[in-house]
Amino acid sequence: MNANGGFESFSTESMLHVSLTGNTDLPLPAAPTMPNGEPERRAVDKTKTDPSPPEQLAKLFEIIRAIALTETRNDSVRVLTQELASRFPESKVRCGIGDNQLKRLFDHRLGWLGPESGPREQATKQWEQLDLDTCAVLQSENSIVLCLPSCNSAHRCVVWITPVTQSTVFAEWLRTIDTTLAAVFWSRPNRTAPKAIRNLTRRTMMIGIGFTLILGLLALWPVHYRIACNARVESLQQRLVAAPFEAVLLSSHVRPGESVKAGDVLASLDGRPLRLERESIDAEIQQASKEHDTALATGRIADAQQAKLRQRQLTRSFDLLSDRLGRLEVVSPIDGIVISGDLNQYVGAPLELGQTIFEISPMDRLAIEVEIPAHEIGYVTPHAPARVRFVAISGKSMQVELDDVYPAAEIREDENVFIGRVEIQNEDGKLRPGMQGDATTYGPVRPWIWSWVRGKVERVLWWVGY
Repeated sequence: MNANGGFESFSTESMLHVSLTGNTDLPLPAAPTMPNGEPERRAVDKTKTDPSPPEQLAKLFEIIRAIALTETRNDSVRVLTQELASRFPESKVRCGIGDNQLKRLFDHRLGWLGPESGPREQATKQWEQLDLDTCAVLQSENSIVLCLPSCNSAHRCVVWITPVTQSTVFAEWLRTIDTTLAAVFWSRPNRTAPKAIRNLTRRTMMIGIGFTLILGLLALWPVHYRIACNARVESLQQRLVAAPFEAVLLSSHVRPGESVKAGDVLASLDGRPLRLERESIDAEIQQASKEHDTALATGRIADAQQAKLRQRQLTRSFDLLSDRLGRLEVVSPIDGIVISGDLNQYVGAPLELGQTIFEISPMDRLAIEVEIPAHEIGYVTPHAPARVRFVAISGKSMQVELDDVYPAAEIREDENVFIGRVEIQNEDGKLRPGMQGDATTYGPVRPWIWSWVRGKVERVLWWVGY
């Protein structure tokens, strides 16, 4: 402290020369001078000496390293205060942070001090007296003040060490690193996320990077071009069972989905009208026979011939009715399954000649039709591999090979598609005609991502006029 009661600053002319061998060529820095130019006289305790210069320098490096390892600025205040307190165990070390006013104050023994505490009010008054925009180390008879301003803002950090009861050159050594110390201190963030969140974020970033690399590798991996299609099961030898003549449906014995054998009764027709008509024709035949005999007996040859002709016509009608009465039961022509023909709600309704009443298909061998979109037909060839899966039957998908691709397109469900057909054995009987599922046909080898972006790229090229 000078004669005017203020702090004196150390001269910056003293330079530090340290040898890597541990030897030093450093005279002690010039002692602070009084305002009249004379060196300040201090009482020196010769029984207590400061450490050697290498030890002093190592201690300074430890302070910088400790602050650099902190996570937040508040941690830096705490570490800086504790490091200086270890050098001055008998002194009070306090550190304040603020701009034009003191915002926070930390004591190495009491921790963070509130605004109403006595040390905080005393530090506030001293804060207002300080007017330093550069790093400085001020030393008086019994205290040391370290000022560390921020070069990017009006904030600054001030450390008070009081009382200093012995002579020391540590303040002069501290002066050699004040600029570096300030830069490291203010490089610490004001606040940071909790450690768990930071670890999670770091782990998430690593997982994201790894996932991106794997996804990029998969996107460029060469695979067969896949074409999504619809699949449908169709019968190979489908048979339609029609009404043999006009009659009334008496009963239905089967429903769609039931298996039948050749000769099994499918439905019964009402034969009562036919029997009545046949009895009437039988009476007319007998009447025509009597007329024929009477005409021959009386010598009317022409009437006899007409009666004979009428008798033949009635006989043919009688035989036709007898044949229909023998076919009142509609039977299955083949072994298979009833695909359509639920006639229970039509019992008692008249049937017309040739009206389809049942549809039967064999089940031992079926066909699968793969509906290939028209815009993908250029990538599908006959005998192309395909994978088919039907939701109605659980299990693995079937790997098949297309037997043929029809050259003409069809309209199915308002879409223009080409039909690829494959015949398969249905030994277990799980497949049924009319089943619908999903299919994937495979084309040439392309990068995996090409299957997803090809359509969009071609659409964009169409829009730009390519």
